[in-house]
Amino acid sequence: MFPVRPLQSNGCVRCMELLMSGAWEGKLYDVIVMGGGPAGATLAARLRKDPGLSVAIFESERFPREHIGESFVPSAVSSLQESGALGRVLSSDCWIKKGGGYYSWDAVRPWSTFFEHKAYERDGYRRWAFHANRAELDDILLRHAEENGAEVFEGTPVKQVYRRDGFTEVDLGEKGSARCKVFVNASGRYSVTSLGGPREFLSSYRNIAIWSYIRKGKPAQSLPGDWNIFRESGVSPIGSFAFEDGWFWYIPIPLEVDGRREVVHSLGLVTDPRGLKSKRDYMSPSVFMETARKVPFLCDLVADAELIYDEFRTTANYSRISHQMCSWENREIRVGDAAFFVDPLFSTGVHFALHHTAAAAVLVRAAFDEAMPEQHREDLWHDYDQMLRKQAQVFSLAIDQWYNEISLAHPGSVYWRERSERATFEVRNATFHYLVNGSLDEDLLHVISQGNDAVEALSETGAWRTSFAQLQRLRPADDALVQLMPNVKFRQSVTLEHPIADSAEDKLDARPQAFDHGPYWESPERHAHEVAPRFGRPSPCLRFYFEDGDHQDTVRILWNRPNSALLERLSQPHAYGPLLAGCSLSERGLLDQLLLKGMMRVIP
Repeated sequence: MFPVRPLQSNGCVRCMELLMSGAWEGKLYDVIVMGGGPAGATLAARLRKDPGLSVAIFESERFPREHIGESFVPSAVSSLQESGALGRVLSSDCWIKKGGGYYSWDAVRPWSTFFEHKAYERDGYRRWAFHANRAELDDILLRHAEENGAEVFEGTPVKQVYRRDGFTEVDLGEKGSARCKVFVNASGRYSVTSLGGPREFLSSYRNIAIWSYIRKGKPAQSLPGDWNIFRESGVSPIGSFAFEDGWFWYIPIPLEVDGRREVVHSLGLVTDPRGLKSKRDYMSPSVFMETARKVPFLCDLVADAELIYDEFRTTANYSRISHQMCSWENREIRVGDAAFFVDPLFSTGVHFALHHTAAAAVLVRAAFDEAMPEQHREDLWHDYDQMLRKQAQVFSLAIDQWYNEISLAHPGSVYWRERSERATFEVRNATFHYLVNGSLDEDLLHVISQGNDAVEALSETGAWRTSFAQLQRLRPADDALVQLMPNVKFRQSVTLEHPIADSAEDKLDARPQAFDHGPYWESPERHAHEVAPRFGRPSPCLRFYFEDGDHQDTVRILWNRPNSALLERLSQPHAYGPLLAGCSLSERGLLDQLLLKGMMRVIP
């Protein structure tokens, strides 16, 4: 059996006392969070920085418990620092420093990269993250939320959620019910909700992950070759290795085995579930290890390795997106996998989850800010929904592009061919709306292009290149006359995430983000005051909308200073090419968005 070391805390005792007494009965919480994983615990800790907010977490399992997703990216460091939990994590024994990753999809040469490689080349500071024992890490985060005043109820699954008379009633089955003003769904991919609509598939293919732990594996940074940039530093990367039927991950984990802590490796396989029946039984320990020992480069790491346990854990890695990310009317917010799950290939699951908590905290505080106009609060919630959709769909395109690149090295593989033949989702105007301001992650582009760092270097048959080619074809000719539609109006508002900022003057907080500030990575807690939070105060903006349509269906631009010249140009016919040439970066994005929304017309 997989071991889960019990962790003791006074919070656990207090939590059990509350659980036995049914402390939630008859109580109205400001916020109830369903799910105590990294997303739920981190959001609760963020919210409890305002001691006036009462927060409860209802978690179906009892912590500590095992969980997939053991390798992180640097945004986790800054997110946990903002929540106040980073010091507790770094002082524990549950993590190993991670400096980046290498990715092998042929037998010739892996490609390796430090985190934020361009920033590292510019300032010489290495960004870092960590690999972690999720049972211990998640327990630390939940205890941190509890010690900061969140009431935590473990072993208390939510059965159903109802919105009634301006409050949300949370049905706890035989344990009664609780009520709140704002409800947060942080329970993962399979959960109850008050929001309607199905969880749609982002991809036409299906994956399953199979994993266990091994001893006697060599450190990933030990492989020979001039491509291995991690060997001299000794900082561990994640290793990802493609083969005919999928890919393996290789992650060092500090685990307690037989009462003694040691560094083992999480060895996992992502494949098509159909192959388990028709091809090879990867659930067989001998087949699993035999396959790993035949994969180029991975074979050198696991040559002498042995499985610690004869059983495997599995999980379906289906890329899915929720019908709604939030509802102002229902006062419900989804975070983490409850909102969407894309793909495990780039260790982004917890990255997105923690990113969501920073934005969701702004939404929750806005909900209780009576001084903010209700229209502005509703706008912020709408922005959250759109932001998460952009994240999911743009990242899906990037992953599909990566799969296309890998398929070129495995021309006979059905697995890789199926994952490269079509875009992750149907390409339509809504998709292009997200692509306009959604750039391909620099680290991801660095790996996919094998250091070329140019989108043009990617395969033209991949999803990303195909979609952007279609976007270019939708733009008018340079000599075409364009003009704002007469039924399009604009209003002043605020925005959660600014579309594009032309300069530091456009930002309410001119400090750099953590990833862009080298000294931060020497000591995040010491340099925390030098960086801006991912989401600070909402930024002023203008929102364009159809006067006779849905006023929430808007296109927005930052509006920190008067810019009447742009509005005057849009209201009169102008040739598209010269109009575009005279625009700033943010104004160009605005033009694309207005055209795609049908808010600008091409005059015959």
